[in-house]
Amino acid sequence: MILITGVSGLLGANLLFAAEGHGYEVTGVYRQHAMHFPAAETVRADLTRPDAASDLLQSRKPEWVIHCAAATDVDWCEDHPKDALKTNVDATRRLAVASRSIGARFVYISTDAVFDGKGGPYGEGDPSRPVNVYGETKAEGERATRAELPQCLIVRTNIYGWSVQEAKPSLAEWVLGQLETGSRVPGFQDVVFTPILVNDFGDILLELLDRGLEGIYHVAGSEALTKYRFAQRVAARFGYPEDAVLPATLGGSKLRAPRPRSTPLRTDLVRKVLGRDLPDVSMGLMRFKQLRDEGYLDKLKACRGG
Repeated sequence: MILITGVSGLLGANLLFAAEGHGYEVTGVYRQHAMHFPAAETVRADLTRPDAASDLLQSRKPEWVIHCAAATDVDWCEDHPKDALKTNVDATRRLAVASRSIGARFVYISTDAVFDGKGGPYGEGDPSRPVNVYGETKAEGERATRAELPQCLIVRTNIYGWSVQEAKPSLAEWVLGQLETGSRVPGFQDVVFTPILVNDFGDILLELLDRGLEGIYHVAGSEALTKYRFAQRVAARFGYPEDAVLPATLGGSKLRAPRPRSTPLRTDLVRKVLGRDLPDVSMGLMRFKQLRDEGYLDKLKACRGG
C-alpha cells in the first residue's frame, strides 16, 4: 500500500489518481481540506503535531510513503519562516523517522527552488543554494530525510496541471484563467524553468518506485524555456493569440520573496534509468488540454469536501 500526503493539493491529488490507475492500493492524507476519492481511503492528519506521523504510519503500515504535503506559497513562507520550517522540515523528519520504524520506503518530493538560479542547468549533485525561505526549508527537508533514512528517494521537479483547489491554480491554469476572462497575461522573460505536467510526473515517479530506486533524481520537462514563452504556449494550445501574453520581468513584479532566475533541471540520470526522453512542453500541454476535454477536472473537483 502507498500512503500519499498532501492529497488536497495539486501534486498529491493527481498522484493519487495516477497510483490508482497503476493498480496500487492507496491511502491519502489531508490536513485541512477534506478529500474523498472513489477508490481510496482518506484520513485527516496534522503532520506538524509531534506524534501525528508515528500514529498515522503505525495504524496504516504502508509499504511506501510519498510525502507531497508542503508549504509551497513562496511569499507566505518568507513571511512565516517558523511555520514553513515546521511544515517543510520538522514534519518531513518525523515522517522519515516513522517510515524507518515500520520498514516503509520513503519518497520526498522536492523542488528546483533549492538552487540559486545562477548556474543552471542543474544536476542532482550540484550544491543547493536557495535564495528564499521556501527553498531553504525544502533543501533542509532533503537533508533531514537523508539523515534519518539514507535509502530514501528524493525527487526534484517543477510541475503544472489541473488543481483540485480552485484557490491554488498551477501556473498553466492561472494563465488560462486570465485568458478566458479576456485579460492580458504577464509572463516573466527573465525566469527559465523546465516544467512538467503533474500527470506525466506521477507516471514517471511510480515507475521509479517500481524499480526500487534510491537517491536524488530530477524529473522535469525536457525543454527549458522562459515563463513568458510557456504562457504563450499555453495560450496557443487553447486557441488564444500568443500576443495576449505580455512580456514582464521578475524585478518589475510585486512578489515579495526573492526568486531564482534560472533553474532548469538536468534529467540525464532519470532518462538513463527509464531508457527514454521525458515529455517536452508540447506533449505536456497536449495532454493537459486533453484531460480537461475528457472531464478530468470535473473528476478532481468531485473529490472535494463532504
